[in-house]
Amino acid sequence: MDEADVGIVMEKLGKYGFSRVVAYALRFVLRNPYENFIVVDADARVQFMDRGSEKFFGLAQGEAKGVDIRKYVPGSGLPTALSTGRAMIWRIFKVKDTQSIGSVYPIIHDGRIIGAVGRMVSHSLEEVQRVNAEISRLKQEIHYFKEREQSEQSSKYTFEDILGISASIRDAVDFARKIALVDTDVLIIGESGTGKELFAHSIHSHAHTNRPFIKVNCPTIPFELAESELFGYSRGAFSGALSSGKMGKFEAAHNGTIFLDEISSLPLSIQAKLLRVLQEREIERLGSTRTENIRFKLVAATNVDLRTLVKEGRFREDLYYRISKAVIPIPPLRERWDDIPLLVAHFLGKINQSFKTRVPIASRRVIDMFSAYHWPGNVRELINVLEQAVLKASSEGGILEKHLPPEIVSRIEGSSTRSEGSGGARVAPYEEAEDEERQRIISAIRTAKGNRRKAADLLEMPRSTLYVKIRRYNIGMKHTGRGKRWMGT
Repeated sequence: MDEADVGIVMEKLGKYGFSRVVAYALRFVLRNPYENFIVVDADARVQFMDRGSEKFFGLAQGEAKGVDIRKYVPGSGLPTALSTGRAMIWRIFKVKDTQSIGSVYPIIHDGRIIGAVGRMVSHSLEEVQRVNAEISRLKQEIHYFKEREQSEQSSKYTFEDILGISASIRDAVDFARKIALVDTDVLIIGESGTGKELFAHSIHSHAHTNRPFIKVNCPTIPFELAESELFGYSRGAFSGALSSGKMGKFEAAHNGTIFLDEISSLPLSIQAKLLRVLQEREIERLGSTRTENIRFKLVAATNVDLRTLVKEGRFREDLYYRISKAVIPIPPLRERWDDIPLLVAHFLGKINQSFKTRVPIASRRVIDMFSAYHWPGNVRELINVLEQAVLKASSEGGILEKHLPPEIVSRIEGSSTRSEGSGGARVAPYEEAEDEERQRIISAIRTAKGNRRKAADLLEMPRSTLYVKIRRYNIGMKHTGRGKRWMGT
């Protein structure tokens, strides 16, 4: 179709009220550089072939007219469309040893098939396969983000991950296990770094493994967005709001657990609405008048004394009594001196695995210093100190005093000078307890005839803790003439 033909078409279309744009659109359809366009009559003879197809087949302009399409495309679907009257949409056709995607449509006039139209995507099948591969990749990404969202809404730890043999930590774990099975809100109190989040995860895992676990770090929520983040908002609630509205954290925790870390940082205005949500177990989105019933278990945590905040007017008294029916106090590390060796062995193993190092257990002198240090940052600080020491130490000598931060060394030296007087070596108070515990473990293993699971039950400690202690105290099996038996080596 040349410019003269376009002029004739436009003239005729003009009589029917069509614009010049329509004529050029029709020309684009026939000359579309992205697709091939062929028209055949009822005998499958070519009546029109676009210039791109003519060049593809090595034909002069107009040379294909009147020729049976099967001469150029033996596997063409056009004859099939002529014989059946059915369209074939997005099929694979072989054209000159190249597989392409195309469609064929019958032309029906007054109930008779008078011809057919064929449209072939000029891209090869390889290009289509590339597009399919890209679609598959995007689907995998969507699946990944969905799985990540689900993992972010699930707990990572259990009570087995809480290490310690001290009475204070075991009492906290035992009480938390009991509370996990009770339908009541929980308040966890403890200094920064003591493991409050670890307890929150474990409480959820103990009773609601397959249900949502929503974590909210209260200090990071902007003041002006606190209400919408926690309770959601409806469509058009404020400028910039999503047109579909947004689900809040409490709705996301429906039938599961919501963990409010550092709840003391919530504004008083939000505390009032939170109290109503806890009492009624229903939420009302920002900008909405409709309420929705929800079921959830609240686990709140704080590192400050909420009673002091209540007296200062910075925390609602009624909210405090609402969330403090079940209070779990987490002891600071300085009150768990007998847990130091166990924690050091556990985290040192984790750090070696992460750093791909092989630094052995700290020396007895280092353990003594750790036991006497006050640990203001608690377990989190202990991990940080071990990471620094591992990077400085060697795989032969292990962690020594010179690898420790100055604040630990200076504090211990000062306390040693005051307590030792003559300069003699200070005996750590846990050494005798260690010897006693080692003998108890050996006795339990022998009583259980080498069955460590039974031995752990006898000792009333998790198996993972027992395995760490067996390695710590170098307790092994010794061969005898009558077989082998457990004993200290």
